[in-house]
Amino acid sequence: MEKKEIRKKILEYRETIDENQRKMWDEEIFKSLINSDLYKRSNTIFAFVSFKSEVDTHKIIKHALSSGKTICVPKINSKQEGIKIYKIENFDQLKEGYFGIMEPVESCEEVDSSTLDLILMPGVAFDRHGGRVGYGAAFYDRFLSNMSKQVYKVALAYDFQVMDTVPMDEHDVRIDGVITEREMIITE
Repeated sequence: MEKKEIRKKILEYRETIDENQRKMWDEEIFKSLINSDLYKRSNTIFAFVSFKSEVDTHKIIKHALSSGKTICVPKINSKQEGIKIYKIENFDQLKEGYFGIMEPVESCEEVDSSTLDLILMPGVAFDRHGGRVGYGAAFYDRFLSNMSKQVYKVALAYDFQVMDTVPMDEHDVRIDGVITEREMIITE
């Protein structure tokens, strides 16, 4: 399947998942992440702020903040500028922004990618080899390719979003792992 077809199929299906079912899966993903050495060893975490039917990151962000971790979230001012990284002190520092996605308020401090220890990524489909199909705007691929250091990149997704293989283009950046409600996949 092509990326466009995968996006359509997975996103349509993800929207049909019962909210209670999704909450149960989100809880399993939350527990798996916060109990992982990866999370425990990370001091500064860059996390996407979940939107619509994505795996819920609101609870993860709040937990990390209450655990004394530094949390950074993305902000998109324009397609040309791409993703900028901002540190938040609490969840109230988020307001609706680009495409209706929660973003940091203007008073938040912009930080450099070199401070990050862990990146929690969104996406549509993934495979066990680090393949990722995003939403099509290439925001994360551009962001990751411009990073000054190697940072562990883990996607949060539901089990049905993991495929045998996903199509990858030359500019696509591979990820290091995927956490679903069923397992933690470390890519080969």
